[in-house]
Amino acid sequence: MASLAVQLALFLAVAVSNCLATHNILMIAIDDLRPEIGGYGHPSMHTPNMDKLISEGTMFRFNYVQQAVCSPSRTSLLTGRRPDTTHVWDLWHYFRSVGCNVTTLPQFFKQHGYRTAGHGKIFHPGHASGQAVFHEGDDPPSWTEPYYHSPNLRNLTKHQFAWETPDLPEEEFPDAQIAAAGIATMKKLANEPNGFFIAVGFHKPHLPFVFPKNYLDYYPEDTIKIADDPYPPKDMPAVAWSDWGELRKYPDVAAMHLPLNISKDMPDAYAKELRRAYYAATSYTDVQIGKVLDMLDALGLRQNTSVVLWGDHGWQLGELGEWCKHTNFDIAARAPLVIRTPLYEESHGVAVDALTEHVDIYPTLVELAGFEAPKGLEGFSLVPLLKDKAAPWKNASFSQYPRGLPKGHKADEHGDHAMGYSVRTAEWRYTEWVYFHNKTLTHDWSRNVGTELYDHRGDNGTSFSAYENQNLAGVPELKSVATQMQALLHGGFQVQLERVRAVHGDGLSAAKEQSAMPQVRSERQHRRHHHRVYTASRVV
Repeated sequence: MASLAVQLALFLAVAVSNCLATHNILMIAIDDLRPEIGGYGHPSMHTPNMDKLISEGTMFRFNYVQQAVCSPSRTSLLTGRRPDTTHVWDLWHYFRSVGCNVTTLPQFFKQHGYRTAGHGKIFHPGHASGQAVFHEGDDPPSWTEPYYHSPNLRNLTKHQFAWETPDLPEEEFPDAQIAAAGIATMKKLANEPNGFFIAVGFHKPHLPFVFPKNYLDYYPEDTIKIADDPYPPKDMPAVAWSDWGELRKYPDVAAMHLPLNISKDMPDAYAKELRRAYYAATSYTDVQIGKVLDMLDALGLRQNTSVVLWGDHGWQLGELGEWCKHTNFDIAARAPLVIRTPLYEESHGVAVDALTEHVDIYPTLVELAGFEAPKGLEGFSLVPLLKDKAAPWKNASFSQYPRGLPKGHKADEHGDHAMGYSVRTAEWRYTEWVYFHNKTLTHDWSRNVGTELYDHRGDNGTSFSAYENQNLAGVPELKSVATQMQALLHGGFQVQLERVRAVHGDGLSAAKEQSAMPQVRSERQHRRHHHRVYTASRVV
């Protein structure tokens, strides 16, 4: 009997070890979500599920995307590389077809034996994620499971208005269907011995703001105000401005015949309507997020699953006279990022003020799963900050945005477009708009068409515009600051990576700390998955 009891105990120990050795990833993406969430210091927002996740995980307060528009930002995050490396600066080009045929984040997990499943909007859909190559978008090489899109998405995005509340049951709205599909996949893969990488991508609060009417109740009309700083920054170069064409295309907005001037054009009454609708759409998505997270707990998966939640960029709701994204302003480039992992208890309920970037997500998730990151990534694992929010870190983040050349500048051998390169430190944002050549894919620092400098001293992350309402690039007293920021910008992200590597090494601490499971991990690491694996050489 004793021998049998010992054998049973050993069997159970091995079973538990195998279970814990599989570290799952649940990735939640939200389209156009700016960090106006209760847990980010905005108590007027009704976002209890995201707030709960923030209270249980790590919230990165000053997290920045590499370009504030959907496909370039998502491509950058999912490849771990910046737009000038992916060669994706628009909503059309597919990274594998334009010189960046690399292993994506979900594809990495697929190649290491995981079941990988995508739902909703993860990559930018259509041509930008391989439709012309594979006859379907969403980058097929990244997934082992059939990709899921809501059957009602197309019907509920062709609208005459920028915001609507169709009279439909909530379960017929696309994001509710995406949540249900993600839950079904989670149930299916809950006992997957090799682990899962499940990505659930919600469409709202992207335009048009379409959601069940009852969510407006959280935001009474008399509580909605226009943006605190509704006018363009003083002394801003014209090239920095976006005319928010994404919003103007909706017939109700087009009917206003708003001028394209750099000014505060949106009528206050309609600005309040749009802000209220954006908030309601955010609360609607928050409920769907809660459904997914609740099922993770119900299935008993919290203790071996790391959860990452991110928005693909910020969004302007009339601040600085702007709407939508498409700029280098802080409000467009800053996006929410939350990570909850069972691996580090010290990371629970923590707010990190260090500057982080979307390119840091890829190496972070790889390390949390116990693997070494592939070569060529252009971010750094956030594990040091999960262990200690005050750990030495990068002192700058980088974003960019393309434009046509402004009036008075003509295309020549130096370039035919402008590219705005922006660097953010804890105290300043500095941007240079320079000539960029679409054929050589190079920029020329010497051909400057606009410079911006904004003072962020005292910024605690709760204001979306107070620190960028005046361009200080031409202020003589700040010339030394501008010179230092220019050196940071021209030095590029590589300097920052070397700065972090000098302290933290190659970013393998999580892999090393999971040494209690080396046999299981190493065997799975070399096991070929039974699903078809696309290699980089076969994709082009």
